[in-house]
Amino acid sequence: MWAAEKIWPGETVFILAAGPSTLALDLSRLKDRRVIAVKSAWKVYPKADVLFFADGRWWREKALRPGAADFAGLIVTSAQEIGDPRVTRIAKVDPKHGFASKPHQVALARSSTTGAINLAIHFGAARIVLLGVDAKPAADGTRHNHRLRWPWPPSKTCWSDQVKEFEMVAPSAKALGVEIVNANPDSAVTCFPRVPFDQCVEMVLA
Repeated sequence: MWAAEKIWPGETVFILAAGPSTLALDLSRLKDRRVIAVKSAWKVYPKADVLFFADGRWWREKALRPGAADFAGLIVTSAQEIGDPRVTRIAKVDPKHGFASKPHQVALARSSTTGAINLAIHFGAARIVLLGVDAKPAADGTRHNHRLRWPWPPSKTCWSDQVKEFEMVAPSAKALGVEIVNANPDSAVTCFPRVPFDQCVEMVLA
């Protein structure tokens, strides 16, 4: 089983999720910064360093990932059924005990973003900035920033399940000495400090 290495020690890592709030952001400001994109969110920032997904359906349903096989960076999944040689597999564990500390594991249940955060921690991130972690649709009903049609309707608890999962793992990040901030001040995820994007991209580690 592949194990993540500390390739970004002490750095700030941006996790780009699929929430529609990122449509209002100038993502070109992420240039030269470390970025992990979650599933089809890579479409809005193709220069991401890493693409992470936990949902094996996403990789199998090619209509959901047009061009992803040509992604230039590292592709990592916790979906063990994916045997594609272009994809690196990492083990998944239950997040009830917080983020995984072993570098060959990531903790997640319902959200690939949780696994992406854990991966950034393994890479040595000192600060993690969440983008598109909205946990709710936009005012116009838009659910995703990538504009691709998701064939499965959302479950009644999809948003609340994500919120609970983030709340479950948040204390362990603090215990590990990793700062996590949410760059959407209007996000339904409130367990991480919500900081405007402009301020996040100007952050300098002490």
